[in-house]
Amino acid sequence: MIRPLIGIACIAHLCAPVALGAHTNYPADTTAVKQAEVLALRIPSTAEQTAANVSLLDVTALQNGHSPDLQDALNAIPGVFMETRGTGGSRRLQMRSSGLRSPFGVRNVLMLMDGFVLTNASGNSPLEMWNPQWLHRLEVVKGPVGALYGNAYGGALIASSLAPSSVLQNTTRGYTIVRSPGEGAAGGWSEEAGFAHTQCLNQTKSSILHLQLFWNDTPGFREQEYNRRNQAEMQLLRTEKSGAQQRTSIGWMEAEWGLPGGLNEDDAMQDPTKGPGAGYDAHVNRKRTWAGWSRTAQKERSRNGLWLYGQLSNKANPFGTSPFFNGLKDETEEFVSLRWWRAQSWAIGSKGKLTLDQSIIGRYEWLNIEERDNDYAANALRYAIDSYTHSHWAGVGSRFEWDNRWQVDAQLAVENFGRTTDGLRRIVGDSTGIYAEDYATFQALPFVQVAYQATPQLRMFAQWGSGGSHPTTFELVDPEGYQPYNLKSEQAHTLEWGARWTRAANRWTVDCALQAYHQRVNNAIAQVPGPADGIFMDNVEGLRMSGVEASTHVSHAIGKATTLDVSGWVNVNRHAFEPYASVLPGTPRQSIGTTGRLSNGPWAWRWQHQWFDSIKLHNTQDDWTEPQHRLNTSIEYTRGVHAVQLGVRNALNADFSGWLQTNAFGGRYFNPAPPRTIWLSWRWTVTG
Repeated sequence: MIRPLIGIACIAHLCAPVALGAHTNYPADTTAVKQAEVLALRIPSTAEQTAANVSLLDVTALQNGHSPDLQDALNAIPGVFMETRGTGGSRRLQMRSSGLRSPFGVRNVLMLMDGFVLTNASGNSPLEMWNPQWLHRLEVVKGPVGALYGNAYGGALIASSLAPSSVLQNTTRGYTIVRSPGEGAAGGWSEEAGFAHTQCLNQTKSSILHLQLFWNDTPGFREQEYNRRNQAEMQLLRTEKSGAQQRTSIGWMEAEWGLPGGLNEDDAMQDPTKGPGAGYDAHVNRKRTWAGWSRTAQKERSRNGLWLYGQLSNKANPFGTSPFFNGLKDETEEFVSLRWWRAQSWAIGSKGKLTLDQSIIGRYEWLNIEERDNDYAANALRYAIDSYTHSHWAGVGSRFEWDNRWQVDAQLAVENFGRTTDGLRRIVGDSTGIYAEDYATFQALPFVQVAYQATPQLRMFAQWGSGGSHPTTFELVDPEGYQPYNLKSEQAHTLEWGARWTRAANRWTVDCALQAYHQRVNNAIAQVPGPADGIFMDNVEGLRMSGVEASTHVSHAIGKATTLDVSGWVNVNRHAFEPYASVLPGTPRQSIGTTGRLSNGPWAWRWQHQWFDSIKLHNTQDDWTEPQHRLNTSIEYTRGVHAVQLGVRNALNADFSGWLQTNAFGGRYFNPAPPRTIWLSWRWTVTG
């Protein structure tokens, strides 16, 4: 079978921030940036101009030959902590502990692909849609982006699926990966494969058709931890005579993953492959169909774009791990997003430049949720609700640059958010009552950043921003009384400052970044313990997040054929509820890691090492995990258009356990990860 692709190269910038080049003059027009365009600040920027806390994962970091999802790439960024249950099953993402309220899923983080807004109106981001082997680039922004791309204070993931159309050629790519299930587990090896083809439809390359297919089948390390996914996408890119570009995109995905549930400490030690969810057939079956259309245009001193996106999703979710926590849930969602953006710049004398931009995002969601007892015969209804959610967001921004040294970015956005929900809920026995919710809020979201190029190598910045987060559809219903949660929206204010330094001499290149931040969140939505092992949410005051993050990248050419690339990072945080809890559960207080690649001719050795300090598990108990470390390493051989990679995941630590269950009832709970696996991948690409 044909399998995808991907060029090789180093994982070098896996965790490094956007690399800064030598100090050069800015382009004549801010909106006409060409090289290494970065979109994280909404106004197109060069890497040198992006002084904010932005990390750029390029094709060599994402298409690394073995990862089924973004976990490895994102965990090499300080302040980011991503977990997956099994190999590419359920996903959970924390950016500076902003995902505290999410026992699973990705919330409070905005997700964009090729300009389309994928995060639905309620704030849920469908990270399972992304296959890193097909991503060309990913910008990771940590902290409030409420004034930049919609209301959130966790951050944003801004992805590109294809290389710029100007360099695309007729290309066919394929890859195949097989992975062992882990020590002590029954079942076969997991398989993953994909195929992609890009076809220029005419000699002028004004029309380009791109097709890609992907599938995987993973038995899983534990009982009820399988993961299967099939996905197909098509994009048609057409360049008009004026230079404007249209993109039409359609896609389909069907995925199913098992939910094994958490194990208490004794079971995790004695029988780590056990899964209490197997007794309830706990799993998620998700189907998504989507379509998008966009048009972007660029003139001499202005740029604009319009993006329309729609998605239909169905989810069947039998769940449960105990007599106290089980049921059947079904969801149907229709989601539409619209985004418009425009920017224009003017010269101010011979040293200055002013850029203004405007942006509008509308998101609309229609959702039906039904939950029943875990008994098909009785079909006892717990609740059935219909919900309509809208988010109307508008922002204006400006950038002032002076003398190639000073840069000031200021943006102000406002959001009008509302949700109307009605339906039925169980009240006593089998009797039902009315479920009704009418939620509305308005928030102003400012952002300002000042950057100064002190020397050709050193750039310093300070910024202040505000972002919010609303109760999601997952947080509509109290699972005990089936009544509305009636949660309030969160709002965060963050101060951040830092510096970036780069130096290139002879055969050496060094890039370093350091930033510190302090954030307070009002009306924080958080899990609180309950009488059983269910999940309960409430608004909590006094949520504080402070930390220091540092990263570095060193590249050295050793002779004519050997190169060494090493990246490292350190994260130290002090996150707390004051005075509720002195340490937030779910994320390590300290973490450190390195990634690297040593290559010589066709051979390359790669590694990624991560160390996580002890992690607190409960708000109200003095309960901690042991420190953990993890090493992934591989050897790769490239010949012509083929690359073969043999690697070991979690090579040193046979006791590693991921996906910690926070605020669980009755003690420490774990979701053991495979202690050690091996993988073999084959990638190829043909251009002509």
